Amino acid sequence: MSIKKSRLFKLLAVAALVVVMAIGTALPSFASSEDKKLYFQTTGNAYEVCIPTAQKKEDSSSVYCWIQTSSEGTVKSAKVNVRGGENALSSTNWPVCNSSMNNGRVMYVGTSYFIYNNVYEAGFKYVTLSFTSSKASIFRGVWSPDSVYQSGVAQI
Repeated sequence: MSIKKSRLFKLLAVAALVVVMAIGTALPSFASSEDKKLYFQTTGNAYEVCIPTAQKKEDSSSVYCWIQTSSEGTVKSAKVNVRGGENALSSTNWPVCNSSMNNGRVMYVGTSYFIYNNVYEAGFKYVTLSFTSSKASIFRGVWSPDSVYQSGVAQI
């Protein structure tokens, strides 16, 4: 009797595995949320700088950004704008797409953020970020044009 129960258990386990695999392959695929390296240098005045190469915007999700370091120790934040455009060569002339807030959002060095935006909804195919800071500094971090929710990430 235990041999029959063992075979039945194995058969059910294989059937369950097949069902799980079938469901996993049938799920829709989402845009890439792979982080891109972030590097920008500000001059410390009203001049905005952009991430030089824009990224393809594939859905209406938030942009993810994490400024990890600043070369100038006293510079603890930068003002950021999300911009939408039609090609991979970004520009500060692109429209600001910060959803309802067009004057920039403050990001603190060391904190990761989801940035609400309407790039995709406005019909733009590419997204970039532009930055200003209070003093000249070199900033490094990561960003993603199409983010996947992560617990503990601030939303702006």
